[in-house]
Amino acid sequence: MGNAAAWTAELALWLLGVAALIGSAVYPLSRLIRWDSYDYDRTYVWIGYREELDRSETNLKPE
Repeated sequence: MGNAAAWTAELALWLLGVAALIGSAVYPLSRLIRWDSYDYDRTYVWIGYREELDRSETNLKPE
């Protein structure tokens, strides 16, 4: 019975270590992807957004 407890503890440590390794790789990758997509959107997608907003503000309907 004591051998099963040691095996369970060792398995828990291995699983915790694997989760830590995966987390240490996924977290920076997610930050990189989020920043890179924001940078791309700011450069290529939102390029005319400010001009459209300026045009819509000058064409307001009278109340």
